[in-house]
Amino acid sequence: MPYDAAKDPYATVHPDTLLANGAKAVVVDPSDTVDLAAYARAIVLLTDGDVSYLPPNNADGDTVDFTGLPAGWVSPHRVRRVMATGTTATVATVEG
Repeated sequence: MPYDAAKDPYATVHPDTLLANGAKAVVVDPSDTVDLAAYARAIVLLTDGDVSYLPPNNADGDTVDFTGLPAGWVSPHRVRRVMATGTTATVATVEG
């Protein structure tokens, strides 16, 4: 599934604005095939563990993987999909 600008509310937001805290969070149901309904500003780990995700402009197979992370860790990228394979932590989106 390629990048979909219609799902990316942050595509035209200045990068400095993205550093501000989000206004909404949604717990993610990880999937290896389905993108988030709206791409997230970032994701945050609610529990310790591993996470695998796709930034908006990465190809489907080009995941970003982090292991051994603490709860509270926040991704350095916007996120279009949190992968089921490789994700052991409970993850929430950072939106708004």
